[in-house]
Amino acid sequence: MVELDALTTPFRFPLAGVHGAERRDINGQTHIVHLPEGIEREAGALLHAALVTLPGTTLETKGMAFALHYRQAPEHEAALITLAESITRRWPQLALQHGKCVVEIKPKGSNKGDAIAAFMQEAPFAGRIPVFFGDDLTDETGFAVVNRAGGISVKVGIGPTQATWRLDGVRDVWRWLEQINSSQQESKATNNRRGGYESFSRSI
Repeated sequence: MVELDALTTPFRFPLAGVHGAERRDINGQTHIVHLPEGIEREAGALLHAALVTLPGTTLETKGMAFALHYRQAPEHEAALITLAESITRRWPQLALQHGKCVVEIKPKGSNKGDAIAAFMQEAPFAGRIPVFFGDDLTDETGFAVVNRAGGISVKVGIGPTQATWRLDGVRDVWRWLEQINSSQQESKATNNRRGGYESFSRSI
């Protein structure tokens, strides 16, 4: 959440990070999954030592989670998966999550879908239509929850997905948001809340 707050300063929004393992509600109350003492330190040390032997890989520490990146060294994908599996076997409180050129280790039971579901039970989100954009495998749990809520789930980029809509890239997301904003301004008099959705293309 620290990184997200830095991006949205001076505003302080309800938000979630680390696959839903940390979340802040509209009242500023934080909900954080805490691992048993020592796991983060010991697991981090083991991962750091292992990745030193795999040139081109990068370890990203996210507090109670870790991301093992191999975009610059795809030949090490299998080794990183094996490493992550060994960590989750040693500490069953952790779980493996595959992503685009990354293997993540996160608190077991935490995912983006659960974070969205929690928000949808609270003001100001309860009773509203959820909209969720995502571009990675880690976003699929979020798509599933949004779909069940009758919301708008949007896959950004290529790849199989549960999302009901698709946009090609980040520029298209910005373009769509700008279109929505313009449509809302133009339709205030008629309260037309459906304006701006025509730019989507249905996923097959």
